Amino acid sequence: MTTTSHPRRTRTDEVYERLRADIFAARLRPGQRLKFPDLCGAYNTSVGVAREALTRLAAERLVRPHAHQGYTVIPLSKEDLVDLTAARVELESITFRKSIAEGDERWETTVVAAHHLLTRRDEAVARTGERDAAWYEAHEEFHAALLSGCGSRRLVETAQALRAEAELYRHWAAPLGSGAPRDLVGEHRALAGAALARDAEGGAELLRDHIARTTEVLLDGQPCDHGTHGHQ
Repeated sequence: MTTTSHPRRTRTDEVYERLRADIFAARLRPGQRLKFPDLCGAYNTSVGVAREALTRLAAERLVRPHAHQGYTVIPLSKEDLVDLTAARVELESITFRKSIAEGDERWETTVVAAHHLLTRRDEAVARTGERDAAWYEAHEEFHAALLSGCGSRRLVETAQALRAEAELYRHWAAPLGSGAPRDLVGEHRALAGAALARDAEGGAELLRDHIARTTEVLLDGQPCDHGTHGHQ
């Protein structure tokens, strides 16, 4: 008889997940310095564990290391958002195109399930008028599902890292959905439909437009210059 082994969560995993959640929840602000004494006290951990967790976050471009000065939460700016969007448009559309071309039936099932969950979260948003943490999580799971059929691990991981950076802007730069009217539910439905219809070119173009529209909304909203002038 064989059993399936599950990797054990380490203390570093726990601290990394808490730090990451605090960055996205705005408890740690863009540009804020992350001092080891403060982190060790707040997260009840050692300098070694905190350093390992921050190294992982730096690999996701969510924090920046500074020689002899520890780390800071990544600062946000309009110029960086434009550059980030250009990279995402190219990379995510390529990855999605490969997912549609190479994904199997299991991938299709993953897309359907993720879209269903996002649809349910959209129903909650329609009732409350607010996108909560559950919606953001379902939104990221849906986009991750779209890309997961790609056979290139590096493409997927790089695309996901860029999406993680963009998530900070969605939380900080402006409320998602503000500005010009936008059928976000319809956009997600169209993306799922293109995936299931195996429309690689159409799906890639839809995703490019989807990413670009989000950036337009953010740039039309409140200023997104956080952490670039020493604000904490």
